[in-house]
Parts: sequence; C-alpha cells; structure tokens
Amino acid sequence: MNSEQHSRVLIVDDMKVNRLILSSLLASAGVTSDLAESGMECIDLCKQHSYDLILLDHRMPELDGVDTLIQLKNIFEAQGRHIPVVCHTTEDARKNTNLYKAAGFADVIFKPIQPKELSEILMKYLPEGTLVDEEKSKEELLIEEEMSKLPDWTKNIEGLNLHSAIEHCETAQDFIETLEIFIDSIDTKATEIEHFINDSNFKMYTLRVHSLKSMSRIIGAEILADMASELEIAGKSGDTETIMKYTPLLLEKYRAFLTLRNMITDSEADTGIHLPEISAETLNDAYSAIKDFIICYDADSLNMVLDSLSEYHLSDNDKTKTKALRNALASMEWESLRAIMCM
Repeated sequence: MNSEQHSRVLIVDDMKVNRLILSSLLASAGVTSDLAESGMECIDLCKQHSYDLILLDHRMPELDGVDTLIQLKNIFEAQGRHIPVVCHTTEDARKNTNLYKAAGFADVIFKPIQPKELSEILMKYLPEGTLVDEEKSKEELLIEEEMSKLPDWTKNIEGLNLHSAIEHCETAQDFIETLEIFIDSIDTKATEIEHFINDSNFKMYTLRVHSLKSMSRIIGAEILADMASELEIAGKSGDTETIMKYTPLLLEKYRAFLTLRNMITDSEADTGIHLPEISAETLNDAYSAIKDFIICYDADSLNMVLDSLSEYHLSDNDKTKTKALRNALASMEWESLRAIMCM
C-alpha cells in the first residue's frame, strides 16, 4: 500500500453506537472503515473486500466473535492472506485475554474503547505510512474545507480563532453546535462565578473559571481563554486581589458572546437540512452507552455518542436533554450528567 492510501478497517459489532464510536475514532486517525452488525455480514464483506485489520466484537447473537473468527481464518487461508483480527469486548473479560489470543485473535481491546489504546493497536497492526499524523497537509486541507462552510457572520467575531475552533471541533457543523452550547450556558455560568466571589468560595470559583477556559479554547475564543487561565492561576494561588480586579472584565467579555444567539438561530433556520428520524432502538442504545461512559468517566466516548446523535432529528425533549448533557460534559460536571440521566 502506498503512502497516499488510507488503511481500511472492518468494524464488527451488533451495537450501532459502538460501531459509530469506533468509526469516528478511526476517521480521526485517517483510517477508512466499513461497518458490519453481525458475524455473517462480516464474513460476507471479507469475501468481497480486502482489509488491513478487523475489529471484531466477541459477544454477538447468533454467530459470536470466536465462531466468526474460525470462519474468517478459513477464508483468509483460501485467499492466501493474513489479516490481523483484534477482539473488542467488555472490561469484565480482561481475565480471558490469553484465551482470546489462544483462539487466534491477534490482540484484545476493551470497551469502553480508549483512544490511546486504539491508537496503539493501529500503530501495531496497520501498514506504515497510512496514519493521519503522517499526512498533516491533508489535515490542513480538511480544516480549510470546513472553514469555507462557516457562515459569514462567524468570520467577524472578535477574538475568535476559527482555524483553532475547527481543529478542536473537526467540522463546521460541530463548531456551530458547540458555540450554541457555549452561548446557552453563559447566563448560568457567569452568575455562578459572581455568586462564588460574593461567597468567597474561591475553590468553586477556580473550578468554574477552569471550565470556562477549556470551553473557550474549544470554540477558538483565545482571548477569553487566556484571561480565564490567568484567573485560574490566581484562584489556585489565593490571589484574591487579581480575582476581584479582573473578573468583571472576564464576565463582560464572556457575556458579549450572547449577542451571537440570534445569529445562530437564523443560521440554523437557513440551512434547510432535514435530518433523518432516529429509531427508538438507536436512541435507547445511545442513552445506554451514555450511562456506561458516565460511570467510567469516559468524556471522549461520551462526546462521540452525543456527536452521533446530532446526525438525527430528535424530539424537543431529547434535543433539550442532549444539550444539557453537552453543557454538563463541557464543565466535566459528572454529578449533573448522572442527574440528567437519572442514575
């Protein structure tokens, strides 16, 4: 495979949410993926296509991962090929790692999938020269392409680095959605910061300013993020003089973003995008995965599930719920996340 080609990976999992998460993780590494929801579909695809790696779920109805692997080995032997097959399974099966390898799996990775662990698997089994970190110029082209999709009003926002925003959010649509979440939380978060100062609760003040810094970085509001960073340092060192002097200016710049609310609403109305309806099964799978990731404090996977839900038309209640989840996740408020999901 030459250096201009992407690796191709087959993801096999009976849960749609798991397939979407893995596919998103692979895409961020520049890896193309095909998706199969059963062992039989996996076998059919392997008869038709050549893959560099297969990520195969163990626990599936009808044909499980081990039975699927046995048939795959026969297919690969007849084709004269050797394709590594990595088992992905639940954490409680970690004690069976050696058994999976004895069954013929090249390796094992455990759910919820950690990006770092998946990256190690990709580097170990995929051909050299096919991962995205070796194709920086292509990544820049993708960023420029997404920036070209942004509405004109975003290009006139003072203190906003759109290149940095797209780097963090990946797509123009995700940036607009993240900006909307940021703006929706301003009234609540700014008021909380003021209350913490008035109550001399500088520990909670520091946590809220840290959250503001992180969220500001994500949307490319670098000036606001830098101010929040300085005040976070002041909070950690007990420098109340700096906090009292500069927090009003921070909140003034923070609340200035409220003027963008109408622009976002108008922009959404003009898109004319008709998203597909989400099935009850897919929505239930997503909410179940969200609960699992909250239990594991897995912010990356939780964010990916929320991203996958943004590709569907949701009811007003579910839209409100997912927005609340994004707001809580942005601040890493795990108790709030549990409360939203009634855990």
